[in-house]
Amino acid sequence: MDHLQQSSDLFLPAEGIKGMVMTVFTLPSYPVVFKIIKDRFSSSKYVSREIVKERYALVKHHDRAGRLADTQEFTNLQLPLERFDSDLIEELKQVAAGSVEILAGTLLIKHVWVERRMTPLNIYLQEALRNENEEQLFHGVNEYGKCIKELAAANIFAGDMLFKNFGVTRHGRIVFYDYDEIMYLTDCNFRHIPEPMYPEQELADEPWYSIGPGMCFRKSLIC
Repeated sequence: MDHLQQSSDLFLPAEGIKGMVMTVFTLPSYPVVFKIIKDRFSSSKYVSREIVKERYALVKHHDRAGRLADTQEFTNLQLPLERFDSDLIEELKQVAAGSVEILAGTLLIKHVWVERRMTPLNIYLQEALRNENEEQLFHGVNEYGKCIKELAAANIFAGDMLFKNFGVTRHGRIVFYDYDEIMYLTDCNFRHIPEPMYPEQELADEPWYSIGPGMCFRKSLIC
């Protein structure tokens, strides 16, 4: 609140690929992001609002191994409406109307997490490729692997391991920050994806193999 009195920039959507579970915005002059659960999720996400909250609580009370972003949880956070970009207001109304309310010049956010702003790993790597910076590219991929390995050592399976779900801190450390599919490694059941009986199975809308809670699949490798 002190910073808002000393600045004039507007809240804007955070950089990076938009998430299927969260909508995220930031104030450019302040190094944090605000994460709000969307009213509706993508059809590929088999989670609920309650499950998302449970998984954020899991991270809060687990050993983060220096590889999971810390979050601060707020309810009924009030921010001045005039400091929000108009496009951001429209986006919040569209995807998170159940979590926001406009009250006499104030945007009331009923539930939100705040965490340190980082550069999404996919953007970091794209920049390295564009500038032909092999050192930055190696650092990004190497740190990404270390992050997954160290989380596994702390009994954490990240779940959705796309580059966009990892961030690069100002010190160059890579941290995971997308928790809707996170779970204990010991609760996972790792399986190879069974070979289809005929080619059309791979083109079907539904998988040709059974899927249960905690199952994690990977393609068989042919050497």
